This record gives sequence, C-alpha cells and structure tokens, in this order.
Amino acid sequence: LKMGALRRYTPPLTIPGTDAGWDALHAEGGTTEFLVFLDDNSFVWSCDEWLGRYSQEKHFPNVEGIVFREGLLYFVSKRTSQLYVLDLDNGTYTVSSTKDYSLYKGEFKNRPDQLAKNNGEFLYFTEEGGRTPGVYAIDAEGQSYAIFEAYDTKYFNDETTGLAFSPDGTKMYACFQDCGCEVSGEIDCGCLFVFWRTDGRSFDGATLGLKFHKTGGV
Repeated sequence: LKMGALRRYTPPLTIPGTDAGWDALHAEGGTTEFLVFLDDNSFVWSCDEWLGRYSQEKHFPNVEGIVFREGLLYFVSKRTSQLYVLDLDNGTYTVSSTKDYSLYKGEFKNRPDQLAKNNGEFLYFTEEGGRTPGVYAIDAEGQSYAIFEAYDTKYFNDETTGLAFSPDGTKMYACFQDCGCEVSGEIDCGCLFVFWRTDGRSFDGATLGLKFHKTGGV
C-alpha cells in the first residue's frame, strides 16, 4: 500500500491566453511540492515526493477535510484523531486532539472527517463512526460545541458528510451517508438534513443559541 502525500501545486507565473484562476491550476509547467514536518512545530514544502510520503505516514496519516482561510491551512488525520493548523506564511503548525472537543454532553469520540470554515470564527467538523455521529465546532478561543448528534440506532456507525452552508450562513446542510432510511424502496440511501438556529442568526455569528440539546432523534 503506497503512503499518501499532502501536496501543493504552484502554476507557472504566466500562461499565454489564460487569466489567473481555475484554468491556471491545470496548466503544465508548474511546481508540485510535498508537505514535510521538520519537528514538533515547523514544516517545509519539498519537491521530494518520497520524503513527503514518509512525513505524512509518520506525522499525519490518513488526511481528510482540508480547508484554507486567511493564511491558515486546516486538516485532520482520521488515524490520530488530530487537527493540524498550518501557518503558511511562517512555516509553523499546531496540533490538537479532536477527542478533546466534547462539551454540552457532546460525544465527538470517533474519527474526524470533513472540515468547513466560512467567514466567521467557527471551524466545523463532521464525524465518521460511533454511536452518535454528528457535527461539531470550535471557535477562535478553542471553545467546543456539539451542533447536533444522532441517537437513533439506525445512525450507529454512520458518517456525517456533505457539510455546507447557505450564502447568508443561516442554513446548515449535512448528510448521513448510510442512515438506514428507505426512499423509493432503496435501503441505506443516505439522508440530507437542513438546520437553522432558533435565534435566526448565521452559523458564523455569535455563540448565542449554539447549544447542544439531547433528543431522541437527530
């Protein structure tokens, strides 16, 4: 089994007849580099693919849920259940355990998966597996929140995925990958849910109303 390697691609500076944008990311002649951790708080980008694969296997295996905002690159490791935050300008990084994010009786104890971060202060996580798969968040101070969890037995060992927000941030969309529902005669078709805050605020707004409530269902 070949080890993975987190990489970045820098397109050529000038591409005749092409504006800088999505097409530039597919232009030939750019540079591919691989993430290499040097020690417990610094990293570099290297053209050595083997070194990148070795570093990932050693420090951050099974990467998922990568997201970039304001100079910071976020991703999680399913195998280590850790969140990595890279400061791309300074070449430094921090690590924290996602298993520490459990307030309001939340149970974020299984593998982290997708990450989502809009324009506000919250970083959202989805979860794979466990008895109560859900969506969780941490704010800029490291305060953690269980946004929702599923307690019905049909959700056991399921996976929350497809996390997205409406343009104004007032609606949150999330799916259960294999929820045991039956639609048009098909079992385990997956389910899409829409959530909103009772105070009408954006999910990127103040923490007022962002509280976990245990119920018999989702």
